[in-house]
Amino acid sequence: MKIIVSMFFPIIIMGQINIPDSLRKDLISSKDDSTTYIASVRLYDYYEELNRDSGFLYASQCVQISRRNNKKLNEAYFLTRKAYQELNSGQFAEALQSLLASFAISENKENEKSFWNEGTFIPEKEKRLYALTCAHHIYGLLMRETLNSEQEIIHFTEAKKLAVQIKSNARSQLASLNLGRVYLQTGRDIDSVLYHLNEASAMAETMRWKKYFSTALYYSVLAHFIKGDSARGLHILHQSIESAIKENNLDALTRGYHRLANYFLGKKQKDSAIYYATKSLDVMKQLGAVAQVEYHLGNAYEGLYHAYESNNQSDSAYKYIKLAEAQNDSINQRRIKSLAAFQKLTLNEQQRLQNVEKEKIAYENKIRTWFLAAGIGVLLLLAIIFYRNNRQKHKAKLKIEQAYDNLKSTQQQLIQSEKMASLGELTAGIAHEIQNPLNFVNNFSEVSSELIDEMNVELNRGDIEEAKAISNDIKQNLEKINHHGKRAEGIVKSMLQHSRSSSGKKELTDINALADEYLRLAYHGMRAKDKSFNVITKTDFDPAVEKINIIPQDIGRVILNLINNASYAVDEKKKQNQNVYEPTVSVSTKKMNGKVEIKVADDGNGIPQKVLDKIFQPFFTTKPTGQGTGLGLSLSYDIVKAHGGEIKVNTKENEGTEFIIQLPIC
Repeated sequence: MKIIVSMFFPIIIMGQINIPDSLRKDLISSKDDSTTYIASVRLYDYYEELNRDSGFLYASQCVQISRRNNKKLNEAYFLTRKAYQELNSGQFAEALQSLLASFAISENKENEKSFWNEGTFIPEKEKRLYALTCAHHIYGLLMRETLNSEQEIIHFTEAKKLAVQIKSNARSQLASLNLGRVYLQTGRDIDSVLYHLNEASAMAETMRWKKYFSTALYYSVLAHFIKGDSARGLHILHQSIESAIKENNLDALTRGYHRLANYFLGKKQKDSAIYYATKSLDVMKQLGAVAQVEYHLGNAYEGLYHAYESNNQSDSAYKYIKLAEAQNDSINQRRIKSLAAFQKLTLNEQQRLQNVEKEKIAYENKIRTWFLAAGIGVLLLLAIIFYRNNRQKHKAKLKIEQAYDNLKSTQQQLIQSEKMASLGELTAGIAHEIQNPLNFVNNFSEVSSELIDEMNVELNRGDIEEAKAISNDIKQNLEKINHHGKRAEGIVKSMLQHSRSSSGKKELTDINALADEYLRLAYHGMRAKDKSFNVITKTDFDPAVEKINIIPQDIGRVILNLINNASYAVDEKKKQNQNVYEPTVSVSTKKMNGKVEIKVADDGNGIPQKVLDKIFQPFFTTKPTGQGTGLGLSLSYDIVKAHGGEIKVNTKENEGTEFIIQLPIC
């Protein structure tokens, strides 16, 4: 049976040689973007597991054509294909960028209708979710390459859930395949592993599309070998190789040949081991540039080294062990660089420094264990490799620390900018507030000057009684001037109190007065920026609320920020519903269970559920570019936490939002 299969495999491959030529002719003869897109889709499908260079080229071409024609869902789908080729090239940061762009498109329901039907057989209502399940699937693969098995399982599970929802057997098969693989790699129960892999294989057998049937079979082989059922495993391995050749899945084919070489090596069948190790290397080189097969090329060289060493062919064994060492050293350097770039995009600098360090240490330990398990006893060579790795590690660490310092400095500048913007809004409100008592002072002083002239006239006439009456009016005016002067003085003192940098010292503060004052200042600040701004303000202050020990400047900044956000929200809704909507912002306090609760509520558009988890993250904002730094809520969250309190949010789309601050009384 093996002889018959080996005779027919070359015929299968030869039958597919002319396929790319016909597809390329379609591409060259295409006259518009629509037909060019169809030809590029077919070329990508052909090359996806056959050649990484060509796969990346046609995926990128499909992205560009879709983007040029504003076909959002086609762009989202091929961004995932592009990411697949990038992560297989070890370009983790680039793969992450492509996936984030795909998520941004496919998670937006406004893109439901933005697609080409060309080249796909997916029902219209399912296209967005199809692109989304593909993005989750490739993200799971990226998590595997970056050694994050927990996230890997989460995203494959989500991909499976969406695939079942849209009844896509192809996507369900791939999700089951990869769940079986990650369970196998993380040491889960073998029966659980085989459940998912058998499910994937069964689905593949019922479909015309069998590209990854060989991959599901390959991992079933590993599971059966672990169970000790090598006969069953060997039978399935031949099935996997046959399917890989038929479906042009060179990735699965090179794995299958490599596994056969190891099997024959263990059976002391040296010639067969050399034969299949050589075939594994030959197939691998067809996948593309070294950068795109680097994660398996070292394995292929290593397999040939063991095969020749067992056959006492020392020259050939030495050749391939040197190639394996050089390749693995290159992998080490490139992987460290790729992981550093990836972490820079996903974490803040401090987290990235810790995670990259852990990943590098784990990776070096893995490489070290692998070499020791392989029986490499050349201590001098190991010393050289470790020296080079440590030197590169040190250089990478210095670069990461420098990048972290730069980011920290930039973050401090942005925080200061946010504080200055808050101060500007506060000052605008105070300026408007102080204008009122100043107008009273000016008016009463002018009236008093006129009354003095009248009193002098009456005195000259000798009418003492009338002069006395006028003097009483002047006295009343002076009292009013004094009253409004003290009022202006109080506002100035308040301005000095709240605009100066926080001393960091807590003071006993009347929360009701503080909230009322900042409501007025926020309102006048918005009016100062936009004369058309108008909003109904409501207050409900609990008289039972006592003075509490806080830093008033900091808590005032939190209240001001929440009121400004609420004012912005209702103003935006007013612009959309000018005749039927009355914008309302309310502030209330309440004493309960040893805490003081401050609520700032609005009846605006609310916060979308898809971004609700992000609102307290630094630099996240839903405002247009240039209208917000994304630091206001993040700083507010930190300030409230520093006071031993907590901040919560309740929201309902199109109905409004309510922020709740809880501060301890003690």
